[in-house]
Amino acid sequence: MSLLREIKIEDQDRRLLMAFCWAGIGILSLAGLMALLMVLNRTPAIAMTSPSLYYQALTGHSILMFIFWLSFIQTAFLVAAGTVLIGRRLWSYLLAWIGYAVMLLAAVLSLLGVLLGADVTYMATLPLAQDYSASWLIYLSFLVLSVGMLIVVVDFILTIFGAVERPFEFDSWVGFLKDIPISTFAAIAGLIMVLPGLIAAFKAFVPGFLWSLGFISLDQMTYRMSWHIAFHIYHYIPALTLVGVAYVLVEVIFDAHSVYAKPIAKALFLLYPFFVPPTFIYHLLVDPSIPEGIKFIGSALSLLTGTPTILHMFIIVGMVEARMRRSGHSVFGWLGHLPWGNPAFGSVVMGMVTLFVAGLLSYVLLQRQLSPMLHNTFVVPAYIHPMAAGGANLTYMGALYYAVPILMGRQLWGVGLARIQPYLLGGALLLMSVAGTAAGLAGVPRRVPWIPFGVDNPASWAPLMNLSKGVGGTLAIAAGIIFVLVIVMTVIVGRKAPDAEEAIKGMEPRTSPIKIDYVHTPVALIPPLLFVAGVIILTYFAFGLLRGMPILAP
Repeated sequence: MSLLREIKIEDQDRRLLMAFCWAGIGILSLAGLMALLMVLNRTPAIAMTSPSLYYQALTGHSILMFIFWLSFIQTAFLVAAGTVLIGRRLWSYLLAWIGYAVMLLAAVLSLLGVLLGADVTYMATLPLAQDYSASWLIYLSFLVLSVGMLIVVVDFILTIFGAVERPFEFDSWVGFLKDIPISTFAAIAGLIMVLPGLIAAFKAFVPGFLWSLGFISLDQMTYRMSWHIAFHIYHYIPALTLVGVAYVLVEVIFDAHSVYAKPIAKALFLLYPFFVPPTFIYHLLVDPSIPEGIKFIGSALSLLTGTPTILHMFIIVGMVEARMRRSGHSVFGWLGHLPWGNPAFGSVVMGMVTLFVAGLLSYVLLQRQLSPMLHNTFVVPAYIHPMAAGGANLTYMGALYYAVPILMGRQLWGVGLARIQPYLLGGALLLMSVAGTAAGLAGVPRRVPWIPFGVDNPASWAPLMNLSKGVGGTLAIAAGIIFVLVIVMTVIVGRKAPDAEEAIKGMEPRTSPIKIDYVHTPVALIPPLLFVAGVIILTYFAFGLLRGMPILAP
């Protein structure tokens, strides 16, 4: 309980953090509703055929889920990292609330654009956007969101700057960065990615907005390049953030600390801004205007982007293993004594499992020879969902299982439902991913409302999509409903709790006495070794499939 006892949450922080959380949960709920409409369209057993509704739902779901839900919840983490975790006050709460209001306005503008029929998907590409009169609302919403996030980022920077004893001296920064929690360091390192991402966003959406109103002409290649730089960075921010959140959760649940020294864990976060921004080119591997040499370099460098996440996974598993084995458990016996019934722990575990699977698929998609073959197939959404809805969302949900009761001073309602929710969501996403990958490899396209299953297409398409979308998608939506229900009911009818310890009743940390001073962590080596082996096996299988296709390579 040491971490929970150490942190003090001021009323101003409490109100601000809950505002971000409530906005995020509301957006998550709307995104889930639109996911349901997509499931109804793309499940052959249901065969609901409404192309206009499908594309409207696709646009709304992708924008609200991937852009706005993640923005609000990750901004909440940024605020917490600069205040709660280091015992500081924000430089300006007024500035933070202005940023929040601007971000909320952006979400409303985007939703309005979707409801008015701007079915442009989350990319809002120029040829597609020109067909919809409401497209300007989408560009404007992205631009306004960037402004709101920038305001909060500036507030965070000024908060951190004020936390350093002598901010204009190098030694003071060295001491500050050494002493702060790993998660706060992760937030600071993330800014190195966020700032160029925001610059790219402004470079894409200011001209895009003006173009949508007819004020300027805009080259499609110029827009696409700026968009992909911004998107690529935003695509990887959840990977950094979920790791930062996982460190906090592991420390809360187990009172565990890094057994590999804090500087190592912190240094790994600096690899994200080093590897991620320059490797956006892999999103353009199917673009004929990009030289082949650039594509090859981009693909090769992109394989390094997962390195810090893999190493962090090793450290986090090692933290848990070391803490449990120091309590006297055997080399593998500690696995049976983990708090599997703690919904926050279940969220971390399933978040890592789904992220593991998504990482395997991403390493196949990153390769220059394979990406053009798989780019427009269902393999892509089969990879995106365990990464974003799995790795990121599950970890954030685990954090909210602790954060909401503590911030609201109420015990978690429906602990029994909360215990099954992460396993239900994780299992659903794995089913969706495995069946969806098989469907994509069989040729099922992405971003289409309906396919005439059983006509001239392979017989495997229908059963695979029934499993992926019908069963997996439906179960994932059900898990999302359970999460929202538990959080909302906690606030409405949850028992009042006088302190943090009482608020998390039923989710108490494992605080076993230390019996062994030092232990090795061999089990922690297994996940990264399995990951490397999995990448090799999947790559070999994918190239074998490629060679079997009746295609003449250029």
